[in-house]
Amino acid sequence: MVRPDIVVPETVEEAIRALLSRGAVALAGATDIIPAMQRGEIRPRILVNLKHISGLAGVSRVRGGVRVGAATRVADLLKSEAISSQFPLLVEVAEDFGSPQIRNLATIGGNLCNAAPSADFALALLVLGARAEIHGPDGRRELDLTEFFKGVNRTALRRGEILTAIHLPRPPVRTGAAYAKLGVRRAMDLALVGAAAALGLATDKRRCRQARIALGAVAPIPMRARRAEAVLEGKVVSPALIEEAGAAAAAEARPISDLRASAGYRRQMVRVLVARVLREALVRAKKEWPR
Repeated sequence: MVRPDIVVPETVEEAIRALLSRGAVALAGATDIIPAMQRGEIRPRILVNLKHISGLAGVSRVRGGVRVGAATRVADLLKSEAISSQFPLLVEVAEDFGSPQIRNLATIGGNLCNAAPSADFALALLVLGARAEIHGPDGRRELDLTEFFKGVNRTALRRGEILTAIHLPRPPVRTGAAYAKLGVRRAMDLALVGAAAALGLATDKRRCRQARIALGAVAPIPMRARRAEAVLEGKVVSPALIEEAGAAAAAEARPISDLRASAGYRRQMVRVLVARVLREALVRAKKEWPR
């Protein structure tokens, strides 16, 4: 492995200028990029270390929700009162993310920018309605997270751009969310299939006001299952309707067969996991979780 030059900017502007250089790649927690370099999958000439940029890490309450800096470590999400009180789903995902050593290095922005189809945080953030804050040579822009992923290890970031934060809107009342991951092990393993769901209920706590379902490891990108969402919205949520939504999500998935699982098995597990997370999301929405 050829050693690249390392640049350590102190501001976002300095980082943007460095990333405009040929062969420059951003580095945050390094839990994905270093193994990729060791495998020869990428050969950057310059690594732009984002760890020392003020304001790029940390969780803060903002009007209408929470802002999570892209360089916020997974371990720090577990310590955040703003996250645990408003977005406990992220705490659940963080608790199962890698090992303690990885959680103390890996960043939420790095997990998203790696753009793996199985990315754990992507599914939770998709159903929570997250938006990406991006800075680049042309200034600042925001992007709905559904538009951020473009393919396997490809994002909407343009040359010189940096993901600086994730914005999470405060969940409406009577909203519940859940996540499930199928793997050989509970942690320290990529998902064979992942599913997340968020359900918002009407005042009667029976009818679905809004549904969001996200699938992982069954398409080139972490995807929203919009046809499955449409099965639920505006209807009284029943066990039969949940099973129908699970079947719709399975039909919508685009899995492949590989050494870890067949496409057919993955599709069947989408149906099972989506029904499971919908049932849990429904229970939590009726309890008005989080409080």
